[in-house]
Amino acid sequence: MQTLRKFLTSLSLSLLVLGPVGANAEEAIDAPIKSNPGPIDKVANAIKRGASAAATGIEKGARAAAGGIERGTKAAANGIEHGAQATARGVERGASATGRAAHKVADKIGGSDSSSSSSQPALSAPAIDK
Repeated sequence: MQTLRKFLTSLSLSLLVLGPVGANAEEAIDAPIKSNPGPIDKVANAIKRGASAAATGIEKGARAAAGGIERGTKAAANGIEHGAQATARGVERGASATGRAAHKVADKIGGSDSSSSSSQPALSAPAIDK
């Protein structure tokens, strides 16, 4: 890249220096030969086309980057929304499962107390002898 930059810098300086010389040389040349551009004109046109292509490429790249950022932001928002919905579903399912489990435990405790309360030992703290 550095070599290309140095080359283009020296070429543009050469064109600036040789520009007036080339104009004087063209005045001395006949009209039929003027239709063929010289190497300096070809290089100057190539530099103009290259600069134009670079500018166009930068503009297209900037538009593509902006579009990518916009799409990324939209995808992130959709992902956050999807995650929030999944979390809400998980909380609902967990609450429902907890409620069912509590109901089953209550039924078992209520059913065992009414049917055979004397068969179950009473829960008490163990006595400690000193």
